[in-house]
Amino acid sequence: MANKLKAFGKRIFRRRKELGIRQKELAEKINISNNHLSNIENGKASPSFFTFLDICTALNVNPSYLIDGSVYSLESEIAEKLNRKSEEHKEIISKIIDTFPDK
Repeated sequence: MANKLKAFGKRIFRRRKELGIRQKELAEKINISNNHLSNIENGKASPSFFTFLDICTALNVNPSYLIDGSVYSLESEIAEKLNRKSEEHKEIISKIIDTFPDK
């Protein structure tokens, strides 16, 4: 469990740095102490559920990224949904996609 908390905290730290947000700034934004945020980032504490959601919102990340490092991808979500469809439906979906112009 300790390793998971440390990895969770590192992902918060990395994302905060990517966005150029100071620790104090994020702590204020999500209404927790700077010390508590530091403990979360260092894997010494875990946030409450609602604080976790606030962190996700403030850092503009999908919760699964902070939990296990999964990166949300619309393309992979579409592919997963498409794999569950029948061949007939796949052909229809393909024709619909072809009606949209490429980038």
